[in-house]
Amino acid sequence: MEGDESIVFSCETINPPGRHAGHMAFREIDDGLWEIVQKHLPPRKPHIGRPRRDPRDLFNGVLYVLSTGCTWSDVPAKYGTKSTVHRYHLELCERGAYQAIFLDLLRAGYEFKKGEAGRCASGNLQAPVQ
Repeated sequence: MEGDESIVFSCETINPPGRHAGHMAFREIDDGLWEIVQKHLPPRKPHIGRPRRDPRDLFNGVLYVLSTGCTWSDVPAKYGTKSTVHRYHLELCERGAYQAIFLDLLRAGYEFKKGEAGRCASGNLQAPVQ
């Protein structure tokens, strides 16, 4: 982590221990990875009214956008609405959750490669939802 290089978290750049870095098609987060990730997600607040989306669904929605390069409008409905998934992504960015997740994944032996995740750092994934 030398220089000014930004490292950005995305499903496409994660490889479990023992697997070589390379292109990965999108797949939902597995239980082992979820154990690491969920510690860094915002706590669920008590809520009246419509039930909140499952954080794992929302996180998978964010990973879907980051790994496929699609727009927020193309997020599959099973992960939540485009605005809900996008808002969740922005909350994770503001909380510094991606950096904390990244460091824990490195400690756990995951490998990363530079890739399309740079789009997040350039602001493309933080553009307003249309």
